Amino acid sequence: LKADILDPNFADKVRHIRDPKNRMAVVWAHCKTKMVCEPDDPKEEGADPDNEEPKKGHGGCGHVQPQIRKEGLKLFVQQ
Repeated sequence: LKADILDPNFADKVRHIRDPKNRMAVVWAHCKTKMVCEPDDPKEEGADPDNEEPKKGHGGCGHVQPQIRKEGLKLFVQQ
């Protein structure tokens, strides 16, 4: 997925939708505009590793993502 579940905007959209078809439509609408894999925030060098729990990232790489089209149950990738 191009979306990060830790993103509060995305999480609020998806959290309360129980119907899988409607939830997929919301996820699709949110992700179709994302063209870059969002990288994780860089770690702070001066932070004390004993006091803080490190944030768990989603593993974003920062690369440009292909455009994906959907027709029925088929997905098509365009570079």
